[in-house]
Amino acid sequence: LGDGAEFNNLKKLVKELHLEDKVFLPGYIKKEDLEKYLLDSSIFLMASLTEGLPMVLLEAMSYGIPCIAYETASGVNDIIESNYNGYVIKDRNEEEYVKCLDKLTSDDKLRKEMGINAVKTSEKFTEKEIIKKWNKVLRSDNSEKK
Repeated sequence: LGDGAEFNNLKKLVKELHLEDKVFLPGYIKKEDLEKYLLDSSIFLMASLTEGLPMVLLEAMSYGIPCIAYETASGVNDIIESNYNGYVIKDRNEEEYVKCLDKLTSDDKLRKEMGINAVKTSEKFTEKEIIKKWNKVLRSDNSEKK
């Protein structure tokens, strides 16, 4: 899902490798159409070079989808715990990325277990949980001033 500088190159590669029946690149989609795709997904792959806090990982996890992403300066490691709810791939190691993807696609039990853990992780980032954390920070800051 989505587009970017490499979108046309990826479409061309899919065609060259005759993967049209296995790889579907719909491009940019509206937010209201996202749920349909997430409900049909079993693994979420992110190949971003940089991210802040990647909300897209949290969205996928909230649907019970384990994630694989390259390590970025921040964000990814705050969400994905390797071997628990997905995999963080260090040093943009493509071989490791494919190995982890293969592991998840070939092991239904592992994928489902990581999906359950992904939902648990996403619950730590709900509005209610974030408000609790802010209240704790703000209250502890006020108590120190007294």
